[in-house]
Amino acid sequence: MALLDEGWKIHVIRVTDDRWDSWGLDEAETIRRNKSEFDEVLSALGIYSLSEFGYPTDTLGDKSEVSLRNQIVTVIREIRPYLVMSFDPDSIKFEDNQDHILVGKAVAEACWTAGFDKHPSGEVDQLAPHLPIERWYFGRSVVEETHFLDILDYEDRLIELISLHRTMLSNMVAQASLQAEFLGYSFSKLQNECQKNPKIFAQLLLRNRGLEKYRIIGPDKINQLIDEYGELK
Repeated sequence: MALLDEGWKIHVIRVTDDRWDSWGLDEAETIRRNKSEFDEVLSALGIYSLSEFGYPTDTLGDKSEVSLRNQIVTVIREIRPYLVMSFDPDSIKFEDNQDHILVGKAVAEACWTAGFDKHPSGEVDQLAPHLPIERWYFGRSVVEETHFLDILDYEDRLIELISLHRTMLSNMVAQASLQAEFLGYSFSKLQNECQKNPKIFAQLLLRNRGLEKYRIIGPDKINQLIDEYGELK
């Protein structure tokens, strides 16, 4: 959001179809709703550049990291971004979602294999090589925090955007209810309130979260070489 406010053009890769992120719906309807709500969020942000990979959600643990990497290489070479943001590939110790783990690892490797003068998939007709200048990694707990973003300035907008993911939020409340019921409690009131106003649970998700933490690998090395040997073209 901060990058958008500064005028950056953002391209989004949506790797999975979120077919399990609902409660009380079949997979086809879950895919439809989550796709519609995802597009709603992108529209609200003003992002219209999107790549859809369409992998079934929560199954990437069985997929080829190399295959996923090669798809990301293609996008990097097509878009030619200055920076790439993804899950921290080195924080898998703290991550229980295998989709996040594989995506983080595939993106990290794609950020250097995209610079080969041959396409890693072996294709002959290849896009020109490209290496992103910066990599910004985030996660449940990044392995080495180098940068912090105060999200309090964006809190109202974040709550508004998160609340658009109505299907996913309903699923999260239902899962919390499972644990509460096992311990002898009911979240019926919370479920009813969130059904009427998803912003309630979005606010709970951001509660006590004032900073977004990143591990950023910046342009220091290339800037040093430019200072020593660079000539303007």
